[in-house]
Amino acid sequence: MKILFPIFLVLLFVTSSFSQKQGKDLIDSLVKEMPHVQNDSLKVRLLKRISDEYFFVDVDQALKYSRIGLKQATKINWQRAIGAFNLNLGRAYGDKGQYDSCMHFYRKVYQIYKSTDDKVNMASVLNNMGAAEQNLKSDYTKAAGYYFEALKIGEALKDDNLIALAYDNISHIYFAQSNYPKALEFGFKCLKLRKKQAESQSENSLRDVGNALSNIAGIYTDMNQPGNAKVYYNNAVPMLEKSGDLEGLAKAYSNLSILSGKDFDAKLYYALKAETLWNEVNPRHLLAVHNVGSLGIAFREMAQNDSIRVQGYSGKQLASLAKTYLTKAIALSKQTGEISSRSHFTGALAEIQAETGDYKNAYHNFRAYQRVQDSLYSQESKNKIAGLEGKRELELRDKQIKINKLEIDVQKKQRLFLIAGIVLVAVIGGLLFWQNQSRKRTNIQLLHLNAELDEANKIKARFFAILSHDLRSPVSNLINFLHLQKEAPELMSGGIAESHQKRITESAELLLENMESMLLWSKGQMQNFKPQVRSIEVSGLFEYIQKFFAGTSNVTFSFSNPESLTVVTDEDYLKTIMQNLTANAVKALRKTPEATILWEAKRNEKGIVLSIIDNGPGASEQQLSALRNEGEAIGIKTGMGLHIVRDLAKAISCQIVVRSDREFGMEFQLRFADV
Repeated sequence: MKILFPIFLVLLFVTSSFSQKQGKDLIDSLVKEMPHVQNDSLKVRLLKRISDEYFFVDVDQALKYSRIGLKQATKINWQRAIGAFNLNLGRAYGDKGQYDSCMHFYRKVYQIYKSTDDKVNMASVLNNMGAAEQNLKSDYTKAAGYYFEALKIGEALKDDNLIALAYDNISHIYFAQSNYPKALEFGFKCLKLRKKQAESQSENSLRDVGNALSNIAGIYTDMNQPGNAKVYYNNAVPMLEKSGDLEGLAKAYSNLSILSGKDFDAKLYYALKAETLWNEVNPRHLLAVHNVGSLGIAFREMAQNDSIRVQGYSGKQLASLAKTYLTKAIALSKQTGEISSRSHFTGALAEIQAETGDYKNAYHNFRAYQRVQDSLYSQESKNKIAGLEGKRELELRDKQIKINKLEIDVQKKQRLFLIAGIVLVAVIGGLLFWQNQSRKRTNIQLLHLNAELDEANKIKARFFAILSHDLRSPVSNLINFLHLQKEAPELMSGGIAESHQKRITESAELLLENMESMLLWSKGQMQNFKPQVRSIEVSGLFEYIQKFFAGTSNVTFSFSNPESLTVVTDEDYLKTIMQNLTANAVKALRKTPEATILWEAKRNEKGIVLSIIDNGPGASEQQLSALRNEGEAIGIKTGMGLHIVRDLAKAISCQIVVRSDREFGMEFQLRFADV
């Protein structure tokens, strides 16, 4: 059974040197290139290509590189690549016969693609899920449901690759049910599309055409038409060899072994050659298990026929080899969970056990064989699959009816447009009325704009107040000092000059601080400057404050967050508020011996509270009035700090509570309600 590899929408990284290589040579070239790739996206693409190619050579390596690729894609949070590698993991576990792990990854990645409405990859997952149900559980009804759903998506998208894959898988379903006409119908549909893709020189066209030919040959083999089967196999094998598709070659050799009939030399030659390839690629593959069982059946037939003997082996030894291979095939079928194959080989083992006198085990195996056969090939199962195809045909007819109805609707609309031209004059009156209403709406908008302009003028007035009070003084001091230094340097002794320089430096620093504060405050007044709310860890905020004031040597900082709390707010707004409050506390503590500042986080019945407590001289009601009164003038004494704190706190719905005691210091509380 062919399992679809995922369609990865981002082009994979392939250099021109790789384009001429196939199979293991191509993989070796890609792996060799890995250490030289620095870009994370290109590395993910290269890992995806390596994983895809290994599915045709070594499934264990495919699983390994799928895991590596998933880790790399997760690191850069590339969702589409994460989905693709999850799909490859499901495919790898499916090839290894681990149904539960396989379907876990398929369901996971289907939800990823469904959430992004990625229909191409949704169809890919559906094909793989159908393959898992068919190969690992022998649930043909569920498998057919997945395949027809994938076909429906492919047809809606007009994607030849998706349609061909669905045709191929549906062909296998009918083949498993021995409905050969339907199997050939869908097989030839697949081959036609694959040849069409080959004409456009698509990358994997040689491999895909070879597999399509091999599928049709397998159907003819089961129909006992060896002539037709050999023709298609002879065309398929060279393509598969050239493309380096070891899995495809293993399938072809397995079926050629079956096709050899009573030619036991050819039968053993092809079966053993296939066994070598399957052991290298995937010994648990469905056809690998079939091939092992076929070898057992071949040895049994040779043991029964005295005229056929392998050199050096007696009839008893051949019978023993038959039991060994059949027992191995049954064990592999149990590992993969494939019921149909296990039943078939159990029946064959029962027969050879009976022929060699082991009647007890033969009886038990025959009973097990009979029970599975009754459930697998019931008419009810066949009817359900036929019903699915019938449902699809009805959907296609309904679709055509809808198209015809749309054409009729278009004709009706054309007639309505002609009638509408006649009543166009009446519409003019409506347009005049609409124009009048539009003029009224425009006037209302002008009133709103005037109100906004008034508000902008108020903001501008506040800026002028800032410039006249907070900027003029330090600039004037600087200019006066420069004039004095130039015109009467003899009046400035060393101590006086140093004192003036210190004052001028402090004024310049204050000027820079106020300019930065004004820029931040002006952003807070902009209409489009809105908070970006998210969950923030309080420990991260405390780390920021600790690093920002690391150079403050005269104050001891401490932080308390015993519950490891988080707040939901704008991180930048809150950091600015905390930074301004901390800076104000540091200024207040300049003359305080053993100065301390404590930032504390705790939860009360209403929400989260962040507190800053210092042991400074406290503050007067006049100094704190900027927090409560938006009309408070901004001057040299009040500064910009508390204005910024007030405006930013209002923007993020943060309540500020102040407790001031001139004997015991200051406490500012930032209160956040629970969301």
